[in-house]
Amino acid sequence: MPTAAASWAGWPSRAWMALLGALLALHLGLGIHFACRASVTHDEYWHLPAGLAVLKSGRFDADNLNPPLSRIWSALPLALAGVPLGDPSPANDSTALGDHFLQANPSRYHLVYALGRCMNLVWSVLAGILIALWGRRLFGPTAGLLGAALWLCCPIVLSNAALVTPDLCTAFFFLATTYAAWQFAAEPSGRRALAVGVVLGLAQLAKFTCVVLLPAVFVIWGTVRWGTALPRLGWRRWFTYWGSVLAVSLLVLNAGYLFRGTCEPWNSYQFASTTLQAVTQHFSPADWVRIPAPRDYVAGFDRQRSIMQALHPVYLDGELLSGIGFRDYYFWACVYKWSHATQVLVVLAMFSLVFSRSGWRQWRVHAAVLFPAILTITIASVSHMQLGIRYILPAFPLIYLFTGHLGNWIHSPRRLWRKIALALCLPGLFWGLRYHPHHLAYFNELSGGPLAGPTHLLDSNIDWGQDLRELKHYLDSERVDSIGLAYFGMVPPARLGFHYQFPPSFKEMRAQGGLPPGWYAVSVNFVYSRPHTMRDAHDEIRAVGPVEFSYFQSLQPVARIGWSIYVYRVE
Repeated sequence: MPTAAASWAGWPSRAWMALLGALLALHLGLGIHFACRASVTHDEYWHLPAGLAVLKSGRFDADNLNPPLSRIWSALPLALAGVPLGDPSPANDSTALGDHFLQANPSRYHLVYALGRCMNLVWSVLAGILIALWGRRLFGPTAGLLGAALWLCCPIVLSNAALVTPDLCTAFFFLATTYAAWQFAAEPSGRRALAVGVVLGLAQLAKFTCVVLLPAVFVIWGTVRWGTALPRLGWRRWFTYWGSVLAVSLLVLNAGYLFRGTCEPWNSYQFASTTLQAVTQHFSPADWVRIPAPRDYVAGFDRQRSIMQALHPVYLDGELLSGIGFRDYYFWACVYKWSHATQVLVVLAMFSLVFSRSGWRQWRVHAAVLFPAILTITIASVSHMQLGIRYILPAFPLIYLFTGHLGNWIHSPRRLWRKIALALCLPGLFWGLRYHPHHLAYFNELSGGPLAGPTHLLDSNIDWGQDLRELKHYLDSERVDSIGLAYFGMVPPARLGFHYQFPPSFKEMRAQGGLPPGWYAVSVNFVYSRPHTMRDAHDEIRAVGPVEFSYFQSLQPVARIGWSIYVYRVE
């Protein structure tokens, strides 16, 4: 396998750089357009003001449900421009935080979100560059470009890259940590141990999911070094290096929270999650036992675990489960939402790994790259909270890096079928972009496209509240003054100028003997029985039951707004 000291075979050629530049430009162009066009989505409503709260007031408890790195990064141009945060909100009241931010910025609300979204695109661009460079180093120039193309042309990546959420930041640090760990394992040194510690610490500041990288870096070390002729380290050096990795990562994590609440006693916490409650009950820590992490990080991790352990409605292929989820949820999510070109290439890459000589020769490389991805997908598959394919997005750059090794088939002198397979798949990567700017609602052809998408998956797979502004434009063009609206999202529609009331519930509709004449717009999540909440004309929140608006399935919509909101006209 190539070592960390292996030659990069010189600088990339101009043609290679030009092709990578074209892919990056395409990704950026589509991402910026989507960022400027889409409405503020469900979770974005509090992510951006939470980052601004840290920069303006140093508050990490405005919403500690996620670590602050990606939020701070997205909010940086807002802080520099003096964008107001709004009235102070109670700790961990994300709805109030979003409401106050909207009230403080009514005229430029979507502009400031567009700025934050463009900042978030940096993570996907960096990931694309690293995939290209590392893939080139591992497998060759064509392989690096193929891996980057898989990433940069993926509708799932594009739809999440242009939103202010931590998912793309997390995906980048999964890739960067794996790369740093691979380098460190191949050629250990104090400098590389320091690099692993820094990147691992930054990953913990991206999302709590990155906790799985702690065991992953040790597995990568063993995979790269076990049973090889690489020089052995003495125990003293081994402990020194790995002690440095852990110490530096903890230092970076605590620095990210400005060392606030670091090393507070374990018994000072009132844990809500059964996981940490069980640890406390089993070990009964003494009063002197302290946690070497910031208080808001520990409290946020506990809060996140508590939410993950709660019952959540999970929808797959028309079936709604609450509490257990589906063990094959993410398998089917990839079946429905990966482009067919991506699916074929990933399957071919797996076959190449198992049945080709080159696959066996490079098994250590493939195992080191794929282990964090497999671990992430496995954990997500047994989770109760399966609300979208974005939960396994951190695995994507590693899967695409691995799949990129098929790029070498273009140079295969004897097996013509390999070249034909690549030639047929490459245009398909770009074909998946044809639904722009509606990448969130992308479904591939065999799944029925976005039209049939809600029969398979809901939530952030198709409807995250991204088309509210498009609905307003449509209603204005049709000169509709008032409408029955059931919207899945946190932005109060009245703030965008909607004059609306809720459509009748199923019980109300039956009591009235039918649906009154008029215009109706219903988010596809509600049409297909996803329970959640919605906001009335006074910004109040009320619950929506699982079948409250499912009767709209029997009606034919007159328009579909971005595939996420269905519009009906009842005569």
